[in-house]
Amino acid sequence: MKEIKTLPSSSSDCASHRSAKPSHYDKESEHYDAFNDTNSKLTNKTVEGILKRHGVKTVLDLTCGTGSQILWLAKRGYEVVGSDINLKMLKIARSKTRKEKLDLKFIEGDVRTIKIGKFDAVITIFNAIGHLTKSSFEKAMRNIGKNLKENGLYVFDIINLSYLLKDDRITSLTKDWQKVTGDTIIREIQYSTIDREGILASYTTHYAQKGSKKSKVSRSAQTLQLYTFEQLKEMLQRNGLKVLEVCAIDGSKFDENESERIVMTARYGK
Repeated sequence: MKEIKTLPSSSSDCASHRSAKPSHYDKESEHYDAFNDTNSKLTNKTVEGILKRHGVKTVLDLTCGTGSQILWLAKRGYEVVGSDINLKMLKIARSKTRKEKLDLKFIEGDVRTIKIGKFDAVITIFNAIGHLTKSSFEKAMRNIGKNLKENGLYVFDIINLSYLLKDDRITSLTKDWQKVTGDTIIREIQYSTIDREGILASYTTHYAQKGSKKSKVSRSAQTLQLYTFEQLKEMLQRNGLKVLEVCAIDGSKFDENESERIVMTARYGK
């Protein structure tokens, strides 16, 4: 399944984007790890490398989801705390933590307002900031500073808008995933569109077939606010954060036109 979508001709044609509600991932939470755990390994290695280079010891994940980054870092000796706005995702994170026999803290909270403590670094990974509007992301930036020690780091990633706006690269986000979990076959088919305002709209059909039973089919749609590197740099500076480094998702040198995702590291304070 592959559809090519053209860009809207004006901003009035743009998809509507609002900050995600706490219930946003309720439906996806059950099978979220089936499709994302393997994909997270490369990201986790890159994030770990950044934290190691900067001598980070304590980490707060303000969009921890099902705990991929938190568990990865905890097993490697970091002192970590996880927070997320979605209770069902947190429930899965806690369950995974018990199975791994780890003693970790998870707290329900909104990245824009929650205050947990002072950490060496705050992370928000896997396009988490895209679920916020531009103004909400800037509010989150300011709140992140309140959870950081002096000269603390903020590390995050997001799909690179400059990459998607070139040629027909939006089709690279078309997905047809299938995975078997126990006696259940799970399949997701997704295609996306992008406009010049950086709003990515994705449409997903989800199938779940348990044994010989008839498949359960559900459909969903979501939007993400994407950015170019320069847009992010300006927003960070405007909110008291200085960019220290930028790389691609595999840790290689970032190329504005060729890197699909941006991983940014910024310092709060002077």
